Amino acid sequence: MSRDAPLPPPRAAVLDEIVRAAATAFGEVGYRTATLDTIAERAGLSKVTLYRYVSSKEDLLSLVVERIIDRFQQGLRRIIAERRPADDTLRRIVHYQVTLLAEHLPFLTVFFSEESGLPAPMAARATRAKREYDEAIARVVREGVEAGLLRDLPPRLVVFGLLGMCNWLHKWYRPDGKRSAAEIADVFVTLLERGYLTQPAANDALGRIDRRLARLEAALGSSRRPSAPRGRRKTRR
Repeated sequence: MSRDAPLPPPRAAVLDEIVRAAATAFGEVGYRTATLDTIAERAGLSKVTLYRYVSSKEDLLSLVVERIIDRFQQGLRRIIAERRPADDTLRRIVHYQVTLLAEHLPFLTVFFSEESGLPAPMAARATRAKREYDEAIARVVREGVEAGLLRDLPPRLVVFGLLGMCNWLHKWYRPDGKRSAAEIADVFVTLLERGYLTQPAANDALGRIDRRLARLEAALGSSRRPSAPRGRRKTRR
């Protein structure tokens, strides 16, 4: 059904509740298992009323995916529009990605798990949106490399690594878990910027070079020292 024209606020609120109920149901039992009866019950509506807002379960899946695509894009555009240095922008993107996942877990579970059930137009839009999202972050990486703030690594691989680490939260994150979303984002940023070694590899390599130079200087210094005086020969008369 077409939703080009904005709904009046009361109807928009009802549709929002329906979409949230659908996201929760799809996330918990899967798109194929969830029924419109279950979704209507979760939303506190009759199935007849539900059909006044959506035409099918497929229509509901499209609404759920559309909602999360819009949320992702709005947040990313806002962060990039601030025009901060690339390293700070990437930190903010990681925090945004983790926070969004944590706060909208049912939506994100559906987004990452149920793409195969999307109707063709919505599947095409989701694919295009993900590509544009990746490219927007890749541009930040390239700007950081050009400014000397980031290492010269393939931008696309950096983006895949960054988003892959964040997006996997939908498989294991629990709101009542030991770590908050902010703590998890801090760990991810630290891991991205410093790695998991106690001492960065570059510093360790420099340390090894310094130690070799010290040993070489010590060896050269000992070879230059004057030799101890030998006993004088007795001359024959």
